[in-house]
Amino acid sequence: MSDRIFHRHTLATMFAARILSERGTSGIFISAPRRTGKSTFIREDLTPMLIDQGAEVIYVDLWSDRAADPGEMISSAIRAHLALNESKLLQWARKGGLNKVSVAGLQVDMTKVGVGSGETISKGLSVLSDATKVMIVLVIDEAQHAMTTQKGADSLFALKAARDELNSSRHHGFRLIATGSNSDKLALLVNGKDQAFFGAPLVDLPYLDDDFLEWDRVRFGGISPSMNAMRQSFLLSGHRPEYIDQSLDTLSFKLDLNEENIDERLLAEIQLKITNNKNDFMRLVNSLPPVQFAVLKIMAEEGENYSPFKATTLDRYRLLCSDYSSEDVRVDNSSVQYALDALRDKSLVWKSSRGVYAIEEGQHIAWLVSELQ
Repeated sequence: MSDRIFHRHTLATMFAARILSERGTSGIFISAPRRTGKSTFIREDLTPMLIDQGAEVIYVDLWSDRAADPGEMISSAIRAHLALNESKLLQWARKGGLNKVSVAGLQVDMTKVGVGSGETISKGLSVLSDATKVMIVLVIDEAQHAMTTQKGADSLFALKAARDELNSSRHHGFRLIATGSNSDKLALLVNGKDQAFFGAPLVDLPYLDDDFLEWDRVRFGGISPSMNAMRQSFLLSGHRPEYIDQSLDTLSFKLDLNEENIDERLLAEIQLKITNNKNDFMRLVNSLPPVQFAVLKIMAEEGENYSPFKATTLDRYRLLCSDYSSEDVRVDNSSVQYALDALRDKSLVWKSSRGVYAIEEGQHIAWLVSELQ
């Protein structure tokens, strides 16, 4: 087991017990800000724990290929897992180049499992359930990305059908774990009555705690900062381990570091990194064309209440554009739509397949609101 990774066994045990219990049938949605250790926990602790407890785990990260359709990524992960388990399927294994396998009269072409691909996700997972006779757990990291395309949204309904089928007495159970870096976006998947997983629990993943900070402090070696300084630095960084690790690594090259100044130097290094990141982001924002700048600012201010094409919102765009630029800027539905599309291309804005827009990064919202008063 690598000593480069901090493991959270107790937390993984708690989540695994809840997920595999009868209370886990509706699925679970887990939220944590980006870069706070969510994906590491899922991959390094929770997934191995579920496997150790006998579950068959399928994992897909919808953030791993931003250009791919999330619906196809989900289908592809399921197809790949079916192929990986082909040797386990015994009488279902392909013979003579055939793609179809059969169990209890249920035939499925494993290469065509997906949404609109010829074989339903429910059918493919049912075959896997009956072959392995264990619980199937599908983990979708950055699940909110599924809402950005129609095929992605359709895949969620296909997974609901699979959940209902596999959790019946005919099969061996199915659980969905959906994670995301923005609780508001994940909430769209569980709060709307027209959503596939309406009513499923949405929980916040606990931040890394003092156990992690002590582990990281000891790893630093030599002159180590105090736990109090580690706590302050971690809070300042938004509980992002990379800030701590990068700062400690930078300090390791400082020849004038000593026990008297290390705490102060650590806090200063963290603050410098945060300031640099914010300045880089604000330089990007301040270089945007007027309409894009106005759209981004008002979106940050209005949050869930943002209505991009409302008459009063258009008036606010115009007022901001007049302050931002000395030129006459055209502001109408067409120019706003162009701005929204451009902001999406810059990965600053997220859009669901139903037309809901939001700032991509939570930290960016805070910077926009505080810096653009």
